[in-house]
Amino acid sequence: MVGRENKEKHTKLSKVILASSSEVRNRMLNQYFSEVISVPHNADEEKFKRLEQKPEEIVLRIAKEKALSVLEKYPTEIIIASDQILLCENKVISKPKSLEEAIQKLLFLRNKVHKLYSSIFAIKTGKVYFQQVKMATLFFANITQNDIKLYVKNNKKTVLTTVGSYKIEENSKHKFLSNIDGDLETILGFPIKDLIEKIKREE
Repeated sequence: MVGRENKEKHTKLSKVILASSSEVRNRMLNQYFSEVISVPHNADEEKFKRLEQKPEEIVLRIAKEKALSVLEKYPTEIIIASDQILLCENKVISKPKSLEEAIQKLLFLRNKVHKLYSSIFAIKTGKVYFQQVKMATLFFANITQNDIKLYVKNNKKTVLTTVGSYKIEENSKHKFLSNIDGDLETILGFPIKDLIEKIKREE
């Protein structure tokens, strides 16, 4: 048993800096790296969402700014940052600032298709190492206003800390969402598969 554990440990990649305090993203990286250091970024996300750019450009720019915001502290490490924005009827939807705002957002999303744009931006020893944007398309069911209010009341943390005010991993319970197109990593807001493959090839 000891030998097996050591082998698994040594097959993991080296240390990485995650420019985020997200527990989900930290867990995902811990599957590949022996040490993940989560560092809160100080990028002004809303500033860039006001720019007249395509959603894929906005989401990549925000991830880049997040990575750059911690570069001075970790100039020689791999820094990984990400971002996700939700677009519905050509309107960018951000995380709600209150439960009432979450209700209004979910009422807006119901019975509509929306798109999730998820970005990855990585810096290695101060230089751009990897960047990518992937998109997923989902449909939010036409549930009642009372169901939405009850959902928000019982899931306060989720609705205030996620861009869609939902977690795809909880969809089997609530059945609000239908995945039209897109992989799970993209829906989760952290499409790291291609980045990990690049790092593996070069380690």
